[in-house]
Amino acid sequence: MYRLAAALAIAVVAALAAPLSAQAQSPVDLGGAYVVDTVNAVGSRGSEITAATDALYASTKLQLFVVYVDSFTGVSDKTAWASSVAKKNGLGANDILLAVATVDRNYSISYGASAPDSSTTDAVETNDIIPALKKSDWVGAAVAAAKGYAGDTGGSAGGGSDTNAPGTPTSSGGGSVLLLVIVLILLALVVLGIVFFVRSRRRSAGGAASAPVGPSQEQLDQKAGSLLVQLDDSLKTSEQELGFAVAQFGTDVTTPFSATLATAKSQVAEAFTLRQKLDDSVPETPQQKREMTSRIIELCEAADAELDAQADAFDDLRKLEQTAPQALASVVTDAEAVSTRLATARATLTSLQATFSAAALSSIAGNPDQVAKLLEFVGTAGSTAKAAIASGDSGTAAINVRAAQASIGQTTQLLDAIDTLASSLTDARSKLAAAVADTQQDLATARALPATASGSLSQPVAAAEAALAAATTGAGPADPLSSLASLTTANAALDQVLDGVRDQQQKLQSATAQLPTAMSAASSQISAANDFITTRRGGVGSTARTRVSEATRHLETAVGLAPSDPVKALAEAAAAQSLAAQALSLAQNDVDSAGGAGPGGGQGGSFGGGLGGAILGGLIGGMLSGGGGRGNSGGIFGGGGMGGFGGGGGFGGSSRSSGGSFGGGGGGRSSGGRF
Repeated sequence: MYRLAAALAIAVVAALAAPLSAQAQSPVDLGGAYVVDTVNAVGSRGSEITAATDALYASTKLQLFVVYVDSFTGVSDKTAWASSVAKKNGLGANDILLAVATVDRNYSISYGASAPDSSTTDAVETNDIIPALKKSDWVGAAVAAAKGYAGDTGGSAGGGSDTNAPGTPTSSGGGSVLLLVIVLILLALVVLGIVFFVRSRRRSAGGAASAPVGPSQEQLDQKAGSLLVQLDDSLKTSEQELGFAVAQFGTDVTTPFSATLATAKSQVAEAFTLRQKLDDSVPETPQQKREMTSRIIELCEAADAELDAQADAFDDLRKLEQTAPQALASVVTDAEAVSTRLATARATLTSLQATFSAAALSSIAGNPDQVAKLLEFVGTAGSTAKAAIASGDSGTAAINVRAAQASIGQTTQLLDAIDTLASSLTDARSKLAAAVADTQQDLATARALPATASGSLSQPVAAAEAALAAATTGAGPADPLSSLASLTTANAALDQVLDGVRDQQQKLQSATAQLPTAMSAASSQISAANDFITTRRGGVGSTARTRVSEATRHLETAVGLAPSDPVKALAEAAAAQSLAAQALSLAQNDVDSAGGAGPGGGQGGSFGGGLGGAILGGLIGGMLSGGGGRGNSGGIFGGGGMGGFGGGGGFGGSSRSSGGSFGGGGGGRSSGGRF
C-alpha cells in the first residue's frame, strides 16, 4: 500500500508539474471537439462554456470553438494563430475560433465570413473578452465571448477571477507554490479514490455511459447533413468532369481519377446507409445515434480527402486555359446538336402525355424547359468566353468554357432521361399483364385456404385487391410503372403470408417468377430518381439523396442474391423500389419548395442569361446567398475568378470549393493581441 501511495504521489506530481512548464503549441487539430484544453485551464467549468456556446448557436447559428495553450508557435503572426487552426480543421463561414495562450498572455480569434461585423466583434473583444483574460478568468472569457457574439450586452459573464481554477497563474512566492503542490497532491489522492469508487459503482450498475463530450447531437446532425449534400454534389460534379477528361485523354491517363472516384463513392454510399438507419422507424439509443452520426462525418471527410488528393493533378491535366478556343468550338457544335434533339424530345413528351398520366411523367415533365434554360446559359457563357479569348483573358475563358461544358453534359442527361422513361413505361406496360395474372392467382390461392388459415391474410389480400383494381380499372391515362410497383409490393406481402402454407419449392418458383419484374421496376424507379436529383441538385436536400442511395444498395443486393436466394432477392428489390419512389417524391418536394420546378418559374424565372437553369442544376453555387456574381466584364464569370461556378468546383471534394467541412464559405478575418 505504501508503494502504491508513493507511486500515485509521483504520478500526480508529474501530472501537476506538466502544465507549469511552458510547451509552445503549433496550430492544433481540434479532433471534432469544440473545446481543446492543453493546459488544464477549464477544469470543472466546462459545462459553463458548453451552455454559453449552445445558447449562441441556438440564437445565431454561429459555432464558437475555444482552444487553450501556453504559447502560440508555428505562425509568423501570432494574431493569425487561430486562423491557422481554423484552416487546418476546415472551419467555415458560421464558425468562430477563440484561442488563448495562457503563459504568453496572448489571444487570437478567427472569424468566419458570417460572423458579426468588425465593429461588433471589436466591442466584444474590448468589453467582454479582454477584461476576463486580464483577470486570468479563462473560462469567463469564453463565456463572455459567446454571450457577446449572441448580442447579450449584460456585461462579461466571467465575473471575477477564479483563483482556484486550474490553469490560473499564481503570484505568490516559492513557499506558496510548494504548499499549493502539497495541497493539490492530497486533493488528487482524494479525487483518485472517488474516481475508483465511482467507476466500481458504475461497473456494478451495468456501466452507464457518461455524457458525451464535444459537439451536441444537433450540431453533429447539422454537420452530417451538410456534408452528405456537399459530397453527393461533389461526386456528381466529379463524375461529370471525369467523363469529359476520359473523352479527351482516354481511360489509361484517367485511371487514377476513376479509382479515386470509386473509393469516394463507396464511402459516401456507406454514409447514406447509416443515415437511412437513423431515419428509419427503428429507434437508436443516444449513444448509438451519436456514434452513427460521427461515422457519417468520418466517411464524408474521408471521401472529401480522397477527391481533393487528386484534384490538383486533375486540374493540371485539363488545362483548359491552353485549349479554350478548341473546347469552345466543340461546345458550340454540341449545343447545336442539343437544340436539334430538344425539338424531338418535346415531341416525344407530347406523345407520352397522350398515353400516360401526369404522375407517370412527373420526373421528366420539366426536362425540356430545363434544357432550354441551360442552352441559354451555354450561349451566355460561350459569348463571355469568346470575348475573353479575344482579349487574352485565358482564365475567364477557361472558366466559362468549363461552365458551358458542364451545362451541355447536363442537357444530354435531361434528354436521355426522357428516352429512358419512355422505354421503361413501355416495358412496364408489357409486363403489367403478367403481374396482374400473378396477383390474381395468388389471391385465388389465398381465398381457397380454410378460414383458420386465412385469418392472417385479410390485410395482404385487401392490399393486393386494391393494387389489382388500380392497375386494371383506373380511369384516364395509365401509370404502368406505378401500377407494376404497387402490384409487386402487394404480391410480395401476400407471398410472405402464403409462404407459411407453401413448400420450399413453391416459394422458390414464385419468387423466381416475380423477381425479373420487381428488379426491372426498381431499376426504372432508381433511374428516374437519380436523373431528377442529378439534374436539379441545386434544389435537393440530403434526405432524398439518402433514399436513392439506399435504393441502389438494395437493388445491388438483390442482383447478387438472385441466383442463390430469389426469395430474399425479391424482398430486396421491393425495398429498392419503395425507397426510390420516396426519393423521387422527396426530391420533387425539395425543388417545389425552392421555387424551381415549374417552367419559367422560381429560380428559372428570376435570373437572365439562363442562370436559373444553371443554379437549379447545381452548376452554380452561392449566387442566391451572395457568394458570387457577375464579374467586372459583365459576363457570367468575369473578373478573372471562379465567381459562383462549380457548386462542386470540378473534380474534387466539397472542402476544395466550399471552404470547410461545415459548409462554410471562408473569407473571414482574424484578430488578437496581448492582454
